[in-house]
Amino acid sequence: MNRFECDLVMDLLPRYIDQKTSDETTRFIEAHIETCAECHAMYEAMSSDVDVVKTTEAKPKRFHLNAIGKMALIVLGYLAFLIVALVIVTYIMANGVF
Repeated sequence: MNRFECDLVMDLLPRYIDQKTSDETTRFIEAHIETCAECHAMYEAMSSDVDVVKTTEAKPKRFHLNAIGKMALIVLGYLAFLIVALVIVTYIMANGVF
């Protein structure tokens, strides 16, 4: 076997075991493993230690607002600021601070 091919397969084995290689790369690795005893032994050793379990974890849904919802939040923010400012001014004027 070509040492370059063996080095390449050794580098790609973790991705191959995790099933994250392209179809062409998968075919190359499988063909090489069938003919190279050293790489086949390494594949067996690596794949026996790894227990791949594919789960379909639900991604948390993100909350998105449309343009009207964003505008409503902005208006509510300004109104809240205005109410707080009016309460402060009214308190100051009622207690004769000025």
